Amino acid sequence: MKLYFFITIVWISVSGFSQDNWTLIYENDANGTTLYGNLDNFISKIQNGETVRIYYNSMRPGNSDTYVEHTALVKFFTIMNGPKGKFVTAQIDPIVGQVPNFKEEEVVLKENLEWSLIASTTGKNDTMTRNVITGEIVNHEMRRWGTKWFIRKK
Repeated sequence: MKLYFFITIVWISVSGFSQDNWTLIYENDANGTTLYGNLDNFISKIQNGETVRIYYNSMRPGNSDTYVEHTALVKFFTIMNGPKGKFVTAQIDPIVGQVPNFKEEEVVLKENLEWSLIASTTGKNDTMTRNVITGEIVNHEMRRWGTKWFIRKK
């Protein structure tokens, strides 16, 4: 029974989170350097209404073999043209907060907490955790990481 459950979970994960229906359009590193694609082409796809998904990972400090990976659909875009040039920010729907527990090999929900994200092609990403009961901001910080940007294949 456990094997059947495990196989079912793996199958759902692979099919549900598969990148087969998505194509990489742009990738930036933690410093905003383009690793793949063309920013103007990516911006054009956004302006033409393409559905976009982001991917990023976070390695555990001191152990690059231990990490978490995340994908999310983008809900809201901002395209800016500032003094240093164009860049894109993307906001996802807030999610229930969660904490990976590497020792127990599980991810658990944080009760009453909501996590929000704005990812950026500059590598500067804004994260915020809010208590949904009191409205209090529990944590708000800018973090640097690289992001892969995918568009849905037609």
